[in-house]
Amino acid sequence: MKRLRLIATIVLVVLIAVGPYPVKGAAASSTHADQIIDKPQQLTDQPPEGKITTQGVKSKAVVKVATLLRAGGDEVIYAAKRFHIIDSSTARTFKHNSKKIGDWLTKFENAGKKAAGDVRKQLPIYLKENTKMSNSTAENISVAVSWAIRGADILFL
Repeated sequence: MKRLRLIATIVLVVLIAVGPYPVKGAAASSTHADQIIDKPQQLTDQPPEGKITTQGVKSKAVVKVATLLRAGGDEVIYAAKRFHIIDSSTARTFKHNSKKIGDWLTKFENAGKKAAGDVRKQLPIYLKENTKMSNSTAENISVAVSWAIRGADILFL
């Protein structure tokens, strides 16, 4: 069982890393690591005057999963269904609501390492209040989304 989960996580990470957009042209010669590593910035107690700053570290995993879900969520849904995180009925409901869920995930971009846990707790509540989804379907979708965020987090360590 642990081996299957490890394989599922690795496949999810690869699917999320590849994403729906192939790299073309000059950017194809650079490595993926070059694209995701930002230059370190000096930390100061006060933001520069007149500038708005975000609080916390942006979670690249949440950003990537939200982007995939807003684009239809095919990669995330396929991986979750393939590794039996969700069933076919839940996958259809997930697909139907993927854009809503992707938009909702943007509020967790600055949650850092606790993003997956927060999404797992709060997504079912959001889905129950804003859709006609059953409790069990909302819970299963939240498990799949938090699983995808954790898998993507492994990629962006």
